[in-house]
Amino acid sequence: MSRARTIAALFALALCTGCGQTPVAPEPGLDPAVAAREGLLPTSIGRGPEFVPAAGAVGPCSAGAVQGRYRAHLELFGRRHAVVIPAGIGLRPPLAREQHRIVDASCRGVARTLEPTGVIDFDRTGLTLGDLFAVWGEPLSSRRMAGFAGPVSAFVAGRRVSGDPASIPLRDGAQIVLQVGGYIPPHRQFRFPPRG
Repeated sequence: MSRARTIAALFALALCTGCGQTPVAPEPGLDPAVAAREGLLPTSIGRGPEFVPAAGAVGPCSAGAVQGRYRAHLELFGRRHAVVIPAGIGLRPPLAREQHRIVDASCRGVARTLEPTGVIDFDRTGLTLGDLFAVWGEPLSSRRMAGFAGPVSAFVAGRRVSGDPASIPLRDGAQIVLQVGGYIPPHRQFRFPPRG
């Protein structure tokens, strides 16, 4: 067989390799151009224990449903990497879970997390971000955020706020971002999942 025929035969074979197979659908998700325009760029979780702090439940605890009447969303960034906000902040064991979500606990604090998504559940107004960090047992001030030291930048609904981040009110539907050691464009809003 001539070299030209061999190349043609290999080309035809390559074309037919996918014959009879179901076409592959594109992966669902957000168009990268839209993501960049909207500031929805993925940020990796940092390495080390300060990026994956343990849940804690410090202070008063009372019986009741773990799902709160109100919800706010919090994002933490240290050195330009995401910090995981663990499930179980403000909840004491034993914990009952359904599909990785905490659905019951022996008692609950004034603010709590049911999943590692940054959604904070709470039942009354007048609480602040400082209340969540106090229940968590982690420090929060203008120069400290959990395991990170340095000036803390705070954003609510994408806008920078000044002062002590511990005084930021927890309001239903709030989107709060705290950062130490670099800048990540803050999200203006969060789409809360339906209540379970």
